[in-house]
Amino acid sequence: MTGLANPRPMVNKLTRSLAARRERFMGADSIRGPGEILLASSRMQRNVVRLAAVFGALAVLAVSGPATAITYGTIDPGHPNVGAILFFSLRLNRWVEFCSGSLVSARVFLTAGHCTDGLAARGAGPDRIRVSFSPDLFAKNARWLEIESYATDPDYNWGPTSDPHDIGAIVLAKPVRDITPAKLAPVGYLDGLAASGVLAAATFINVGYGADENLEPTGVRMISHSSFLSLHNAWLYMSQNNHSDGGGTCFGDSGGPTFYDDGTTEWIVATVSWGDAQCVATNINYRADLQVGQDFVYGVIAETS
Repeated sequence: MTGLANPRPMVNKLTRSLAARRERFMGADSIRGPGEILLASSRMQRNVVRLAAVFGALAVLAVSGPATAITYGTIDPGHPNVGAILFFSLRLNRWVEFCSGSLVSARVFLTAGHCTDGLAARGAGPDRIRVSFSPDLFAKNARWLEIESYATDPDYNWGPTSDPHDIGAIVLAKPVRDITPAKLAPVGYLDGLAASGVLAAATFINVGYGADENLEPTGVRMISHSSFLSLHNAWLYMSQNNHSDGGGTCFGDSGGPTFYDDGTTEWIVATVSWGDAQCVATNINYRADLQVGQDFVYGVIAETS
C-alpha cells in the first residue's frame, strides 16, 4: 500500500501490556469524542455520545451524543478496507486514534459526521490527519496514509433532532489500489429486510479500532457481532449484551462500519454513532442506506474520481 510510514513506530507486539498501549495510544487523556477516549469520566456518565476521537481532555459528557470501540470481539482477520483516522494532538504532542471508518472508493474514506466535525473543531488540517488500514495502528510496520481533505454532510447537526446526518468523508491524497472498497447497501436496504421478515433475526458485524469491554484502548482492528433490536428512520438499534451472546462497539469505533452479510455480499448498512455510556447494552448506529446520506457520499466520490 502506498503512503507515509508510521511517524511514531511502536513495538510490533499485539501482546504488549494494555497499560503500555494506553500510554502510547491515547496519552494521559481519553474521551469519547474526536481523539482521546474518555475512560474514567465515561464510567460515571449515562447517555453520553460514543464519539471515538479527540474531543477534549477528560471532558465529562453529560448528554447523549456521538462515539464508540469493539466490545467482546476478536482480532479481525478479513476486513482490510476498514481503517482508522489518526490525529496529531498539539496538546499531547503525539498522534492519537481519532475514529474508525471504511474505504468506499479508491480515495474516499467513509466515517461519522461527528468525527469530521470534531476534526474541524480542533482546527486540524491535512498535515495533522492520517488514515491507516494496518491491523495494528502503532506497530512498527504500520502504514499511515496522507489525506487531501475532509468534509461533513452539510446538514449535519448533532442535537435534538431525529436525523443528525451523522456522515463524513475523508479524501486520501493518493488512490489506494491494493484494497477492495467496501460496498454501501442500496437505498432502503434495511427497510427491505424488515418487509421480508429477515431483519428481526438478523446479526450484524461491527469492525473498528476502539476500546474494548473494559474501556481499554487497543489500536487493533477488531470484529464483533450484534443482534437486531429495532429500526428507525435514521437509526439501527442493536443489542451488545454479552449475556445474550452479543458484542458491540465503544469509544473509538465511531464512523466504523456495521455490515450485514446476505450470503453473497457484505453491505455497509450503518456507521457507528452512539450508544449507552458503559458500552454494554445498546449500539445505535446511523443508517447508511438513506438517500440523503448516499447523495453526500457519492457526491464526494464523484468529485474525486
